[in-house]
Amino acid sequence: MSNVDPADPVFRVNHLVKQFNGLRAVNDVSTEIHQGEAVFVLGPSGSGKSTFLRCLNLLEEPGSGEIYFKGGLINRPKADINKFRQQVGMVFQHFNLFPHLTILENITIAPVKTGRSSRAEATAKADALLKRIGLYDKRDVYPQQLSGGQKQRIAIVRALVMNPDVILFDEPTSALDPEMVGEVLALMKDLAQEGMTMVVVTHEIGFAREVASRVMFMDAGRVVEEGTPADVIDNPKNPRLQEFFSKVL
Repeated sequence: MSNVDPADPVFRVNHLVKQFNGLRAVNDVSTEIHQGEAVFVLGPSGSGKSTFLRCLNLLEEPGSGEIYFKGGLINRPKADINKFRQQVGMVFQHFNLFPHLTILENITIAPVKTGRSSRAEATAKADALLKRIGLYDKRDVYPQQLSGGQKQRIAIVRALVMNPDVILFDEPTSALDPEMVGEVLALMKDLAQEGMTMVVVTHEIGFAREVASRVMFMDAGRVVEEGTPADVIDNPKNPRLQEFFSKVL
């Protein structure tokens, strides 16, 4: 799936800071994300999780700090942001599908426009992925004809068709009806088990415990604890985590 040297982190983040109106939404965060990891970012609402994720692919420009991707500094003047983003998939809370394009067109537009695939190659890969998730019969319909769970699985396929090195998930199930959450989580679990590098912002604590290789817990813009799910979720050391998990588990 990837051409990253396994010895090097896919992302290396040094002292990342992002402020809004003087408030530090991300406050001095440093971490590494390695190939094949499924890193889950947990924490209360307003803790900076989504802002941190959006900084990773420069949807938010950091105020200070460094973000390295495959060894290269990306938050610098004249960095090729478009080339970088072709290698980093993003799955949003509200799907962000183009309503005027069919499902197949939604999936294939990016790899064709960026030159990563020919139209025939992109279509063949899209069809294979649609068959995998049981939505091949929806390839010629429009997004408004799909359920929320179907739209989100299409959004994940749209990211996969670019053959990315990593996929970022920003609360991918929070806009879904509860009965649709499972089909999206099942696809994400399959990807994690296949070794896709993933960074997932979520409130699905049970899913994080089951799938994450590492958990980062954020509060007030800082990473206050990180480690395996067993360490962070089941045996938290920090009183803030203990309080949080006592309320949600």
